[in-house]
Amino acid sequence: MTHTSWYGRIARGLSFRLAAPLALLPTLILGAMFLVTPAVYAAPTVGRPTVEAPDPASLRFRLGVQTGTDLASATVTYKVLDPNGNVGGSLTAEVSPGQRADLLATMQTNGNQRYIPVGSRITYSWTVVDKSGGTLTTPEETFVFLDGRFQWQSRTSGLVTVYWYGGNDANATLIMQAAADSVDKNQKLLRVTLPYPVRLVVYRNTTEGRPAQQPRGAAFDGSVITGGSRVGTDLVHIYDPIGAGFVDVTRHEVGHILTRLAGIGPIARIPSWLDEGTAVYAQLDPGRGYIGSLQLAIRSDQVMRLRNMASASNQPGTVDLFYGQSWSVVKYMVDTYGEAKFAALFKAIKEDAPVDAALKATMGVDQDGLYNAWRKSVGLKEIEFPPIVEATPAVAVPTQPPLRIPTAVSGASETRGGAGSGTVPGVEARGAPVLGIAIGVATLLLASGIGFLGLRLARKR
Repeated sequence: MTHTSWYGRIARGLSFRLAAPLALLPTLILGAMFLVTPAVYAAPTVGRPTVEAPDPASLRFRLGVQTGTDLASATVTYKVLDPNGNVGGSLTAEVSPGQRADLLATMQTNGNQRYIPVGSRITYSWTVVDKSGGTLTTPEETFVFLDGRFQWQSRTSGLVTVYWYGGNDANATLIMQAAADSVDKNQKLLRVTLPYPVRLVVYRNTTEGRPAQQPRGAAFDGSVITGGSRVGTDLVHIYDPIGAGFVDVTRHEVGHILTRLAGIGPIARIPSWLDEGTAVYAQLDPGRGYIGSLQLAIRSDQVMRLRNMASASNQPGTVDLFYGQSWSVVKYMVDTYGEAKFAALFKAIKEDAPVDAALKATMGVDQDGLYNAWRKSVGLKEIEFPPIVEATPAVAVPTQPPLRIPTAVSGASETRGGAGSGTVPGVEARGAPVLGIAIGVATLLLASGIGFLGLRLARKR
């Protein structure tokens, strides 16, 4: 009886000692499986990013990439640089299974949804992500968007840079001088200082320059020849540097850069008659092309009320009168009230005073009073106007509508055999280590529970 009891105690003790390690064995095995160092994939590498501009209507962003596992996504982030505030968005390139690809993201620059003018300064970078979670972002690159149909040259003097192609070297020099003169004249007239450089893109003729213009309607484009345009805060297009008057076109369009600087504030806008009239006033020969239409309108008393000239005319038959009358009113203001009050008018508008309030504060008249005073100066009778209960700020239409750029655009990818030359080292891509650790910890907890139950069962034996 005593021997049997002693033997049974030894057997039960051995069972307990064997059960404990066996119960803990799943913990050790599973923990080792999931806490092992995750697989390390080859770090992503990319070639040198490039941008192509085959014409004024599109940009193509390219990047060769190689990863240790399949690509998950590729995105281009871009900004169109502007002194008054950058505008940007992103382009998503399509990716296909594989560890090597030549990525392509295409953006339309002159269409129904956006207008990014030739000559714009753009920054961009790529971000690529592989399916292991590895991410690489390329350094930010900056380029000037130039029409890829031509071989461009450039020259900079002071704040002015001119881009041109073909045999227009001499005219490019004249344009650079005209731009500098316009900056100087308008800084003095408007009492402002241009704080940023400006760029002028010069096309050889209107035919070659037309694709770079934003369409404004078939009837208008077919009836009006656009010699130049301010297409950005710091950017001007000249479409015909050989025809008569291109120097004055340059002075006019650069004048718009200064009127914008002097008169456009957070809310209020200078009316178009004041904007365009000041730009024409910057020309050497303000009467060119406009004086005949103005004289005819004065003789027949068909001039336009200033309140009806808050926006530029979109009727081909009245364009010359609009510019001519705007210039004549501005000249009358400068001659009658002086440059100091003229500059103060712009300053008041920029500080968000309505146009009538700004005119009254600086010159003692509202738009109707100014209109009648000008009418009298050109030999026309004053007319009666009903009283204005409350003046509202006029909204000017710029020479070109502002940039309209959506924040996301789809692109495409081309999968090929190579990733491009000149690789740039990327960041290390690991096989989701955080997920592996989390699974390992959960497995340890589960296995520990199983081991604990095993120990309890062993004790009961």
